[in-house]
Amino acid sequence: MIFEIYSLIHTYNEAFMKRIFLTLAILIFGSSVFSQTVGVESSGMRTGIVITSLSTVDDEANAMAIQSDGKIVIAGYSKTDFAVVRYNTNGTLDPSFGKGGIVITTLKSGDDHTSALAIQPDGKIVVAGSTYNGKANDFAVIRYNENGTLDPSFGKGGISITSINEGDDNASGLAIQPDGKIVVAGSTNNGSNFDFALIRYNPDGTLDPAFGTGGIVSIDIRQGDDQVSSIAIQADGKILLAGYSNTDLALARFRPNGILDTDFGKGGKVITSIRDGEDEASAVCLQPDGKIVVAGSSNNGLNFDFAVVRYNINGTLDFSFGKRGMVITKIRDGDDKASSVAIQADGKIIAGGSSNNGSNFDFALIRYYPNGTLDPAFGEGGIVMTDIRNGDDRANAIAIQADGKIVAAGNSNNGSSNDFVIVRYQEGGTFDFDFGQGRK
Repeated sequence: MIFEIYSLIHTYNEAFMKRIFLTLAILIFGSSVFSQTVGVESSGMRTGIVITSLSTVDDEANAMAIQSDGKIVIAGYSKTDFAVVRYNTNGTLDPSFGKGGIVITTLKSGDDHTSALAIQPDGKIVVAGSTYNGKANDFAVIRYNENGTLDPSFGKGGISITSINEGDDNASGLAIQPDGKIVVAGSTNNGSNFDFALIRYNPDGTLDPAFGTGGIVSIDIRQGDDQVSSIAIQADGKILLAGYSNTDLALARFRPNGILDTDFGKGGKVITSIRDGEDEASAVCLQPDGKIVVAGSSNNGLNFDFAVVRYNINGTLDFSFGKRGMVITKIRDGDDKASSVAIQADGKIIAGGSSNNGSNFDFALIRYYPNGTLDPAFGEGGIVMTDIRNGDDRANAIAIQADGKIVAAGNSNNGSSNDFVIVRYQEGGTFDFDFGQGRK
């Protein structure tokens, strides 16, 4: 296992600085891979960036959550296994978690990919994704104790695997109800195309028979593929799914028993066409007032732009946001795709993703006022770009700390494969040099 931290500072129209500090460690115990964090100095300052390489092949971070103590947990996969990594508040790996801060879990001999992460009030960590059964993918949910060991009180030895249909079942979203029940969303292949899928588990990992049919719900939004990207649970217990249907944004809302909520959209479903091209919803979050914010991308005929859409509680477009509820932001001439969204305490909306610089992708963050206009106090005119290394850099998850600092997690390509990467920004979009171990 190779562990690397590498820094290259480059934010929209800033000069860039670079200095490399590399450490190799090989520590292999059973199915767990681990390492120790080393620091990067940049002109005597901490970098704001932490890169963690778990293997010599692809390591991809897809989800992130911040614990109540400020520690950062990211989940994804390494090679073909589930991977969870926990960092201290300064960006160093947390040695109290797993082996040196890292836990790798092999479910089956096929590909295992983690897509979603949530932290329970008791500190236990739940991740969801898919595992290959030899013929197709199944939903897979794992619960870890606070120290990274598998929780034997959940499922079978900490793992619960569910097959919905004979085709692929891919989990992409995860949320925990106040009563401790776990809701996992994704898509299931019905034999000809994909439908929205939703499963609710009891706190012990068994299927909840009070939800849908035996704990499972699948909904055909319309003909063609329907893919779920994200999930949110409202204060009233209703469950909201966001994704896309064919080439349009798609939302569906369910009552707590798994039945479509007819008070939302048309029969519980909302379809939104932003432009004539392909539109994708990648993330959803809820404002304190119950309004729904969806981030994704919209094709302008040549490539994709960031797209943020806000809906009223009943699923109608919120015309007080952008133009008729929609905001489209073109960053550069290549593809610009939002993959995550978060709402600050002051109501400002941050969308995170990636933007093509002409040869590869960079981290891209955009902050909007509550009315959808760009916030000029953030980065350059509301936009922050971060070029981490010469290959593709993609922000797949963002979170806002209690102190207002912004954390973005995703992948950075080292020239041959992807590594986990975290970048922490000050509230105004500049790098947080207290993150990523540097000169002491």
